[in-house]
Amino acid sequence: MIIGLSVNHKDGTSRITDAYVNAVVKAGGSPVLIPLTTDQSVLEEIINHIDGLLLSGGGDIYAPLFNEELHPTVTDYDLERDRYEIELVRMTAARQIPIMGICRGQQLLNVAFGGNLIQDIPAQLPASNIRHSQEEEREIATHAVHIAPHSTLHKLSGGKSIKVNSFHHQAIKVVAPEFEVIAEADDGVIEAIESAESKAILGVQWHPENMAMAGDQFMIDTIKYLVNEADLFNKAKALHKKIYTIDSHCDTPMFFPQGIDIGKKNKQTKVDIPKMQEGMLDAVFMVAYLPQGARTAAASQKAFDKAVSIINQIKQQAEKNKDLVAVANSVEELKKNKAEGKKTIFIGIENGYAIGKDIRNVEHFARMGVKYITLSHNGDNDICDSNRGNREHKGLSEFGREVVHEMNRLGIMVDISHTSEKTSFDVLEISQYPVIASHSSVKALCNHPRNISDKLMKAIAAKGGLIQICFYKGFLKKDGQAKLKDAIDHIDYVVKTVGVDYVGIGTDFDGDGGIPGAQNASEAPQITLELLRRGYSDEDIAKIWGGNLIRVMEAVKKEI
Repeated sequence: MIIGLSVNHKDGTSRITDAYVNAVVKAGGSPVLIPLTTDQSVLEEIINHIDGLLLSGGGDIYAPLFNEELHPTVTDYDLERDRYEIELVRMTAARQIPIMGICRGQQLLNVAFGGNLIQDIPAQLPASNIRHSQEEEREIATHAVHIAPHSTLHKLSGGKSIKVNSFHHQAIKVVAPEFEVIAEADDGVIEAIESAESKAILGVQWHPENMAMAGDQFMIDTIKYLVNEADLFNKAKALHKKIYTIDSHCDTPMFFPQGIDIGKKNKQTKVDIPKMQEGMLDAVFMVAYLPQGARTAAASQKAFDKAVSIINQIKQQAEKNKDLVAVANSVEELKKNKAEGKKTIFIGIENGYAIGKDIRNVEHFARMGVKYITLSHNGDNDICDSNRGNREHKGLSEFGREVVHEMNRLGIMVDISHTSEKTSFDVLEISQYPVIASHSSVKALCNHPRNISDKLMKAIAAKGGLIQICFYKGFLKKDGQAKLKDAIDHIDYVVKTVGVDYVGIGTDFDGDGGIPGAQNASEAPQITLELLRRGYSDEDIAKIWGGNLIRVMEAVKKEI
């Protein structure tokens, strides 16, 4: 595995000590130096070829970078190196590449993610009785650190404390929100941090490379941790290149009125083309979302017009960025886009309210390229009862039955997310083709009205349909404290209950979707990594990420 090493900077040269290089080699990796530059295009090209990043030690970090005045005792800093490494970290982390920070590297990680530092331990922590800048040789351990249970270091060491070396006079003061402390010295100095979102990001304050070269097995295993995670990332990266990754539900068009351009990275949105590129995500279903409103003739016409307007805005965004993305009307166009290096947008409608009372509107939407329609949202409409409605129709209405038949005729997938369970069973009874729940999770794991019961899940699977797991925290855990592993638990549950052919991913990004570990499109590889960790085969991951949805799209499609 190729491990990029950040460099020290001295006398106009990019350099690094042999111990870093040799320790990576000893751990099974192939080290390459990343020369000091802040040219983003150069760094991007290098980052595209590495599987892991090791941030090396060195001098101090310039305090204004973490919004503090420079302490008068701090003189050994290099602002040029600081900026290079901060840019390197941000670009690498955005691509979900595993990172390890050593000594200064840990501090740099913390600063890059918004934390701050003790600038000078002797001056700012005078009560400490530990020499954090030891005089002994680098392979000699001089003090103990205490390790948090259930942490990565605890798994590597098998114990509660270890002996480490120490060569620093800066240290973490306030930990960045993305991290948690996993080791401390007796004086309270933070000695190790790791991702609070289960990502492969680890920082240690000591120098494991020197002790590893002296034969310390724990220190060897610490470097091996980075190499092993890089190996897993390499497998995920290779998998994303050959499979089709599709997110079946995002609400990004709701942000179009704010003037966003999906061709640029936007702070407001969880999905845009740069994030899709970083996350190696091939396609998203962007939906025209309509809240349930009045059902008068005038209101229904207004809802139809709004849906048409949003669909046209999606197409305009794609046309504006036609070198990067294209709207697809078929699986063949998805495959063509990927071969050309473009991302794909499929179009959906969230809430059959857009159809109003006019069955002819279904064909109008089909001709606009709509690939699925969610029959309802949070409220009954003329088609059916919602899971948050008043059971007005006791399932599908007579008009709703017409709508389902017309969607079947025209090749539009029927989406039962948001419908009542009775509506869902009514749909399954009459639909000629498989149906999908574009963004729903499992009721057995989180008893929410929006989720799918075992009985309904089995009925969906029996007709070849799909449950696309939603990444909204409230649908994953009743207490709302969900992380990525909880979402994968829902995938596991569907697989164990009905099989791997009937599950997929519909994040609801830019709606309410997004959980620690999978907050936006750039973090799509984290889903793949967790599936790999759980032992899913490449074939099964290909099905979960898009193969199953492609199967349903192919079954439903019609030429109009």
